[in-house]
Amino acid sequence: MYVNRLKGLMKENQHTQKFVADLLGLSLFGFRLKLNGKNEFKANEIKKLSELYGVSTDYFFSELVAKMAIK
Repeated sequence: MYVNRLKGLMKENQHTQKFVADLLGLSLFGFRLKLNGKNEFKANEIKKLSELYGVSTDYFFSELVAKMAIK
């Protein structure tokens, strides 16, 4: 998952890490691990994020996929 896109959406919507962690049913620590790339987001978490921000699940991967295709 391309977390910079999530960070950008959080900033645009003035959502705190705590707010999003609570929405996903995660502890703040657990959410930060995912946000910093130490753990991966699960499919159901990505779906919740896409619904929250009104974007497709592909939005979180499109730049990552493009970079992989270039290699």
